[in-house]
Amino acid sequence: MVGLSRSTGVDAADEDQVVAAFARVQGLVVLVNNAAHLVKKPFAEVTAEEWDAQLASGLRAAFLCSREAFRRMGRGGSIVNVSSLSGVAGAEKFPGMAAYVAAKSGLAGLTEALAVEGRPLGIRVNAVSPGAIDTPMLKISGVSGRALEPAAVARIIGWLASPESEPLTGANLRIDP
Repeated sequence: MVGLSRSTGVDAADEDQVVAAFARVQGLVVLVNNAAHLVKKPFAEVTAEEWDAQLASGLRAAFLCSREAFRRMGRGGSIVNVSSLSGVAGAEKFPGMAAYVAAKSGLAGLTEALAVEGRPLGIRVNAVSPGAIDTPMLKISGVSGRALEPAAVARIIGWLASPESEPLTGANLRIDP
């Protein structure tokens, strides 16, 4: 297992670092893309650098890691993308989160596209789109109300990654708190 994050010294949005990290992995069966960066501010005040950083962590990182997983999974595997209700059409959106919404919407579309390409390879690609989760990011968002426990979301991710969820692919499970 390899964990790619800035805290482990790997920036999952940096192509060279991702390729090098995945080169050390053997027997890859499961990938969970669970990265996000949130800068909450009115859209007209968002800098291009802030926009790019949010799309890099929320979408580019999933692209790079999924591409490497496709190259290494051989004949079978499971990718689970952690999106958000913010990326689900018709779900409530909150002010000051345009880049986050764009990244998570893109991740939902990437999930569907990769499920199609992964099917003949035996690679299943699904997503979870939870609402508020009791994490430090929730405090940054300023969203209030009922929040999910991280362990509850982790159990669903674990099930999606397991053979028990076969032949489900291309799904985006909406998880409302």
